[in-house]
Amino acid sequence: MISRIAAAALGLGIAQGAYAQSVTLTVKDGRALVVGGETLLGANLAATDLDGAAIVAEFGRLCADPATVGDRIAASSLGLSEVEAVFPAEGKQGEARVKQWRSAAAAVSAWTGDDANLKNRPIAMPSRGAVTTGPYGPFRAAGKQCNLVFGVRDFSSVTSIIEALRTTYGEPGKLVVKNTFADGYWAVSAGDASARVNLNTPTTRNGPQPVHLSMQLVEPPAK
Repeated sequence: MISRIAAAALGLGIAQGAYAQSVTLTVKDGRALVVGGETLLGANLAATDLDGAAIVAEFGRLCADPATVGDRIAASSLGLSEVEAVFPAEGKQGEARVKQWRSAAAAVSAWTGDDANLKNRPIAMPSRGAVTTGPYGPFRAAGKQCNLVFGVRDFSSVTSIIEALRTTYGEPGKLVVKNTFADGYWAVSAGDASARVNLNTPTTRNGPQPVHLSMQLVEPPAK
């Protein structure tokens, strides 16, 4: 069953950090997909001290190639340490692991496209003013991808991130900016592949403003 939670509920009694093995991925249309049971994007992340230009530059360096993210972690200015997301075996379904690195203000995940053992795991999709929840399957990660989730002090800080994305990647394919949320994407190249840079900044009520950036390789159309 798929359900939606009003944004107003995000600050009312939902335990943050209750699912330490949650990981953020990206669905086909570029929205954030939190797998593992957490309903908040960037739960328990502090606000980073980096400005928008520095954040986008670090994203571009870390996520230039989703297949080799781990090779660039040690030199990251985000102070990341590996904390692999592990989802235990349940019934006939085997264990699932997703590469992830975390610090106090950021989380990075790399996904290769293998979701065989993620089926029916709890998911949440925080987008704009609501959260869609349900099992993994109807909504699922798509394309090899690198995801960066971080906190900024408030929603006004997102303006400099958008400006830096425009400077780095040009004009967006789509961008929606309202009073409490922003989302959109940029069409880019990643080596020989086509890719999208996705931005998701959902409405939040308490704490730092979470921001999700992802580099998502675009699957070629079936012939």
